[in-house]
Amino acid sequence: MRRTFLASICLVTFLSGCATHQQLHTRPALVTKHIAQEAGLTATQQHEVDDLCFMGKPAKTDDTLGPTESIYHEGYVLEYSSVDKIPFWVCEHIRKDHFKAGAERGNFKNDPDLHGPRSSAADYVNSHYDKGHQAPAGDQGAFPALEDQTFYMSNMAPQFPKFNEQAWKSLETQIRTWVGQFSEAYAFTGPLFYDPKEDDPTKADGTITYFTIGAHAVAVPTHFYKIIIVKDNGVWKSIAFVMPNKKDYKSPYHLEQYIQSVEWIEDHTGLNFMPNLTAAQQVQLEQNKSPMWP
Repeated sequence: MRRTFLASICLVTFLSGCATHQQLHTRPALVTKHIAQEAGLTATQQHEVDDLCFMGKPAKTDDTLGPTESIYHEGYVLEYSSVDKIPFWVCEHIRKDHFKAGAERGNFKNDPDLHGPRSSAADYVNSHYDKGHQAPAGDQGAFPALEDQTFYMSNMAPQFPKFNEQAWKSLETQIRTWVGQFSEAYAFTGPLFYDPKEDDPTKADGTITYFTIGAHAVAVPTHFYKIIIVKDNGVWKSIAFVMPNKKDYKSPYHLEQYIQSVEWIEDHTGLNFMPNLTAAQQVQLEQNKSPMWP
């Protein structure tokens, strides 16, 4: 009888999880298709990040970059500097069927989703700089609503006119050629504040000199970068460019001389692009200058 009574207790406590002191836990799966949603993002914002930012939003790796705001639009996602009043980065998913000849027309306007310190169109008046698109209007010419969003001031940074309208535009045109070849591409675009003297220990002094314009002290970048990722016969390939923001460009522009590694851009921007890459993909897409140039 006693043995039956004890057995009954053991059975009850085992079923309740008490007898063996078991507790339920979770641990990360080593292999999973799950994509974690970023804290604080709405479902729509997360969808835009997943669609537009290849392998995740760029992450800041340098605390000195200061406060920022993230902006999520249907055609591009960006992180905006409250200090410099320009975007640190803009990411796009560029599709061939979004192009339309004769586009790239619109009115510059404030971004309704940007709430902190910002630039205005007035900052550029008499500055001798263009309002330079980071996500180009021409990438969305077939969709007027998306093209219109590219004219938000949050998407602008000061560029010399010859650079913006000629040399930089030639790079954007080359990228559309690749999109025509591969049907789509991902792009990261943004500013750089760089002085070659900082790469030389005998000349470096730990500072970068740059200008600002307008009442809101909009920072004028010394350089701009573009990172492009395409899939070629099932293999991801990347190419990256760093071009000086200067006014003395002459055609032909020889874009190949501006090719740089993604890793170099990361080191000089304080950003980690494509943070969801595997170690092997980092070597493939970030550490070496691209083999894509024709």
